[in-house]
Order: sequence, then structure tokens, then C-alpha cells
Amino acid sequence: MTVVNSKELIEAKRAVKVPFDLKLRFAGGATESITIVEIFRLLPGKRIVARAKYKGDDVLAKIFLGKTANRHAQKENEGIELIATAGVRSPARLFEAQFIDGDGVVLGFQFLENSVSLEAKWNDADEDAERVDVLTRAMIIIARLHNQGVVQTDIHLDNFIMSEGRIYTIDGGAVVRKTDPPLPTKESLENVSWFFAQLFPKYDEFVSIVLPAYEAIRLWKPDPDRIVRLQEQIARSRDARKKSFIDKTFRDCTRFISDSRFSRFLVCERESYDNELKDLLENIDDYIDKGTILKQGNTATVAQVNLVNRAFVVKRYNIKGFWHGVRRALSRTRASKSWANAFHMEFLGIPSLKPVALMERRLGPLRGTAYLITEFVEGLDALAYLTNRSHFNGEVEALVGILVDLSENRISHGDLKATNFLMALNGPIIIDLDAMRQHKNEEKFQRAFNRDIRRFMRNWENEPDVAARFQKVLPKTYGN
Repeated sequence: MTVVNSKELIEAKRAVKVPFDLKLRFAGGATESITIVEIFRLLPGKRIVARAKYKGDDVLAKIFLGKTANRHAQKENEGIELIATAGVRSPARLFEAQFIDGDGVVLGFQFLENSVSLEAKWNDADEDAERVDVLTRAMIIIARLHNQGVVQTDIHLDNFIMSEGRIYTIDGGAVVRKTDPPLPTKESLENVSWFFAQLFPKYDEFVSIVLPAYEAIRLWKPDPDRIVRLQEQIARSRDARKKSFIDKTFRDCTRFISDSRFSRFLVCERESYDNELKDLLENIDDYIDKGTILKQGNTATVAQVNLVNRAFVVKRYNIKGFWHGVRRALSRTRASKSWANAFHMEFLGIPSLKPVALMERRLGPLRGTAYLITEFVEGLDALAYLTNRSHFNGEVEALVGILVDLSENRISHGDLKATNFLMALNGPIIIDLDAMRQHKNEEKFQRAFNRDIRRFMRNWENEPDVAARFQKVLPKTYGN
């Protein structure tokens, strides 16, 4: 088995290959090896979370690398102690060891067989009762931490795992003591709000259902005003979380690769970036010319591009001429707006086209032609799909569901034609997002959204049955 030192792990960045051995010095001076067999999470040059073999048994290994390794390992240890102080389960720490060669610390923890995160249980839930159970279990743990003045600063469902019916709290590095026990109400509600802010807004209705479990542990009397304050704080926390989420889509991180040069800016989903897609990006205009043109206009060209095992839609935002190019050079590109808006839709749980890559031609700070690549989705647009249809099977209600989601989040589309909805196999999705906007002002939103609805309803002037169906299920306040 290959023995790897800390310097090699740092230099490998994301290209760390398993299995490999680490030679470590344990307490008392003994030197032993552990074998890393599976990587769960990798922060290049800084941290690796992996399954390892130690003395024949599975352990969870947290590997801290570089000059800050000891500091981060100490934070992890302190967080684990705080979790235990609060009477909350956490996987048992089995050992701490130093790299023999180079800067690095490994913490070994109990490996929980057949464990599943509450995030996975949430995603697999089919009924609201299951979702309420997941949230209630988390609320009880969070309340116990707060009773001791302890908070998990990176609080989300993935940091709670279930094994044999028991819930364990993980990621001690994000657990800190904020105050002397107990945590004050203001700080408590703020931390709880960050937990709920990870969920889609449609699940905010669960807050009043599961908060009593938290209140019971905290020995708080029920207070309707407290729920109102929490809902307001959730909205603020979700806005902050959304900004952070969208900002990450433009930089190199676990999910995305980013390449910024003098002549080009590129960001791409990491799991999609292979040699085939790389060739498409390097020769994108040739691929558009050889592809199936879906739309040819002065401002945009849209083509379906078929690769060996997958298909993409490539949208080129054209520069119409010299002065158009001058006006656009210092502005944010429409491709960039579409990219951000698509991930905004993902953040809110509103079905839209899945973006794969964004590329902009540049000359230093000056922007030129821009491209957006999305997954190809098979299906007719809503206008073609619903025209002359003899019966309906929930399609109208599904479309209205998207409109309601947009309205509840104060989002206007800007060009809400029926052709900007695709009727995919799993339901309708919304496309063409470069004019989409989220409004802070309610009055301005209502004007913009009502224009959207009126534009949408004009599609059905020659389809009275479809129009009647929409008028029946659309909220009465829309389009007045």
C-alpha cells in the first residue's frame, strides 16, 4: 500500500486517490499506520473526512492538513466536549495522532454502520408526518445545546446522523459556546432561524408545529409572538444564506470549477466537467453551428448540442454591433443573470432548467459574447402541449403552482410566455430567466407580476377551455 505524507495530500488538491496509508505517531510515541479507503469530503489542502481501517476496524478519520492543522483539530476536540456537556450524542473519539512526515493531525472517531443523515431522511420523506418527525428530532437536540449556551454555527440537517434509531451530532469544529448557560432568547431564535432557512420556504408552515418540542426542552411557555419573530428572522437568514449560495456558484468550490483569465471567465459544475464538455467549451461556436438551432435571433442564438451520452442546450448572447458591444462591455451579462437566477430557483425549490456552465469572452474587465449551457430537457413548451388538448391531468395546476411559488417569493419573470415553460416528464419547468427579478417593494412587485400574468393569459385567447381552466385555479388577485 502506498504511504502518503501531508505534503503530498496538500499538493494533490482534489486529485487524492484511495486507498493509501498514513504513517502516524500516536500518544506515547507509538507509530502505526491507518489505511484510508473511502473519501466522504475533501477541502483541498486543508481537510479530508474519510473511512479508514485501523487495527482491522472501520473508523471515521478527520484529517487536518498544513500549518493550521493543530488549531483546527483542537477546535474539533473542544466542540465534541461541548456536545457531550449538553447531554447530546456524538460519535466517540478513538484516537488523535500526528503525521510523522509533515504538518497534519488525524482524529479517529467511531464509525457508525448503516448511518443516515437527517438530510437524507428529509429528502426521502414522502409524507409531511415524516418531515415533521425529522425536524422535531433536530429541534430537541438544538434545544439541549442551547440550554448549555452552545450553538452549532454551521447548522443544517447533514450535521445530524441517525444510527440504530439514535441521533448523533457531528462536526464539532462548528460547535462553540456563545454564552453562559442558557443561551438567551434572541441568540436562540437566530440560531434556530439559520436551521429553518436551509429549507424551502414552503416548509415554513412546519415551524409552528415543531417549535413546541424545542420550547418544551427550554422550559419556555408557548408564545405566538415568538413564532412571528422567528418567522421574520427565518426570512432574514434565508436571504443571507441565498446570497452566500449564489455567490458560491461563481467561484471555485466543492461543487464548481472556476477559471478566470484575461480573455475568458468560466464556471462549470464540477461533476459535469469532463474532456467532452471541455472540448465543447473550447470550441463552443463550432458546436452551436453544428447543433440543432432552436432559436435564431439578433440578441440570442439557442442550439441543442448532442454529445456522446448526453445533450445540452447552449445559449449564446450575441453582440449586435459595435455600440451594442460598448454598452454591454461593463455591464453584467445576461448569461450571468440567467446563471444566478437558475440557482436562485434551485435554492427556492422552483423547477427550472439545470445550468451546467457559464462562459464569458473578456478583455480584462470588459465583457463580450457570453454563453449559458444547460441540460437538455425533453418536452414540448406549455403552449404547444396544452393547445387543442381534450383533457387535463394536473398540468394546469402544476403550472399555477410555479406561479404561486414565484409570487410568494416576490419574483417576476419579465417575459412570462407559455413558451417559457417546458412540460418535462416530471412536470413543468420554467426557462429563459435573464429578465427574472426578486423585488423588495411589494407594490412594484405586484405591478411586475400582474404584467407577467396578463402576458401569460394572452397565450390562451384562442383556447377558451384552457383559459377557463387557468382562471379557475389561479388566485383571484393575480392579473387584476
